[in-house]
Amino acid sequence: MKIGVTGASGHVGNVVCRKLIEQGHDVRALYNKDKRALEDVDVELFQGNVLDAGRMKEFVDGCDVVINLAAIISIYGDPTGIVFKTNTEGPRNVLNACIEKGVKKIVHASSTHAVLEEPLNEPFAETRPYKQPKHFAYDYSKATGEQIMLDAFKGGKIEGCVVRPSCVIGPYDFKPSEMGKAIKDFYNRKIPMLPPGGYNCVDVRDVADSIIRAIDHGENGEIYLLAGKYYSIKELANVIHNVSGVKIPKSVTPFWLLKFSLPFVKAYGKMTKAAPLFTIEAITALKLGHPGMDWSKAEKSLQHKYTPLDKTIGDYLDWQKKQGVIK
Repeated sequence: MKIGVTGASGHVGNVVCRKLIEQGHDVRALYNKDKRALEDVDVELFQGNVLDAGRMKEFVDGCDVVINLAAIISIYGDPTGIVFKTNTEGPRNVLNACIEKGVKKIVHASSTHAVLEEPLNEPFAETRPYKQPKHFAYDYSKATGEQIMLDAFKGGKIEGCVVRPSCVIGPYDFKPSEMGKAIKDFYNRKIPMLPPGGYNCVDVRDVADSIIRAIDHGENGEIYLLAGKYYSIKELANVIHNVSGVKIPKSVTPFWLLKFSLPFVKAYGKMTKAAPLFTIEAITALKLGHPGMDWSKAEKSLQHKYTPLDKTIGDYLDWQKKQGVIK
């Protein structure tokens, strides 16, 4: 098949492209500016932005299927509005282009952040209520973008399904992601204390495999949770220690102290012109990280699986060493 992948230079995107090529598909890969992740992949490179409706029509023209992964992930709010715009108008432009050009199916990537985490003592499945305008900008943007797609799928305008990955970890994380940075900082002993809380972690290769299986096996208008296993940050640090042998901090900083420190962390970031070490979005994500994500639906329909975290982190660190990022 001819498959178009938006957000192809991102972490999930470039792994999806690699696996599609391995399976013999013809891939057209949309990137915005940075194409490092695709330089060794035999794809048709296509530069563009999902906010350019005309360019999206050119991109999807001739594609049988489009996998929409383009998004801006933010734990720093949305001061310019670009996060919400990209994550809502982008899906709409891709959707309209696919309908006009006769694309057969869309697989749209949303996020577990699109829906409410609480209550934490009940299973977290695909039926959770959506985040609202009062929630963080990124979360609400993903909820809105997902609903734009689902309305079209359920309305019969085009066939498609939605996947919701949790916290994605693994090799080929070129930029890197926020979790990729954290693992690298743990390895380089740049994190003096452990934050509390945790999150559900999933291997990028497991996510990519399930996204590709959704092309043939994802049912129209359905949502699939692509999650793995919950780890506290302390447990995550212990895995990094067990895999690499590097020393990790022992003490866990309470949430109240992290929140109290936020203004100082923000001010220091402005002074040094560097991203803050942590934000209210990051703290809240860890505090509300759900310990019971139920991905049995994706397991049954998409053969979604879970790679043990020690292998995922070991492969990520090995890849970083080959890239010369760490020693």
